[in-house]
Amino acid sequence: MSFAGRGGDDLYTELWKLCAGPLVDVPQHAEKVFYFPQGHMEQVQCTMLFVGSNNKSRVESANVCRVVHIRLLAEQETVEVYAQITLQPEAN
Repeated sequence: MSFAGRGGDDLYTELWKLCAGPLVDVPQHAEKVFYFPQGHMEQVQCTMLFVGSNNKSRVESANVCRVVHIRLLAEQETVEVYAQITLQPEAN
């Protein structure tokens, strides 16, 4: 698994997981996951214009993606942990 942070070492990863808590489950590198664009847009407070089905820019409800990179990070001011995950869409 590709973790970046303070050197990406095992100690940093274990500390991150302890801070995140037992209910947090980060996907593994190369694992297939579902990406829900609507939830992401709500999270980053974006406004989206939904268009008719004839337009190719239509937002799909869910996309199958593969995890290509994971960074376990923490906010310096609040020490809140979060994961930055890079996804690659799978071909239909």
